[in-house]
Amino acid sequence: MFQVQTIAKHPLSDSAPELSTELFESMWALFASIGSYWGTMTNASLHRTQLLNFMANRIKLDPLYLEYYATAAKVVKDLTEKLGAGAYQELFTNTVAGTETPPQTPMGIARQRVSNEFVSLQLALGGFMAFGAVNYPGFICGPNIPGAVPPYRTGAVR
Repeated sequence: MFQVQTIAKHPLSDSAPELSTELFESMWALFASIGSYWGTMTNASLHRTQLLNFMANRIKLDPLYLEYYATAAKVVKDLTEKLGAGAYQELFTNTVAGTETPPQTPMGIARQRVSNEFVSLQLALGGFMAFGAVNYPGFICGPNIPGAVPPYRTGAVR
């Protein structure tokens, strides 16, 4: 089981709020469900660390993201109690939540500030290949060294 470890902080170190294990697990379930629903990741478990780093960086840059994640966790919990297995589908496809500008309801915040950003992260981590794309600008696809499998962007060496 993956554990979020708490690190002792020096008083002069960065004071970004910390992400609880329960909140991360809730967001992990959302992230994995995105891959299953949209077909962008067959094995999301390979990207747990990337998700944790992504969330930690978001919170560090804007501490309000901790509240966005907590709101998304509550929305998912409420939708699950109400709709059961259809909870994630409702979050991913609700047209009102997807068009609020700026998002003001809990569902809008969960959709636009969390779910949509997780979709973008999945695409950057290789999910774009599920749609047939072969030259996505945010993906490196391995080392460019002699003897290795060539990267997806091949070109003449100058």
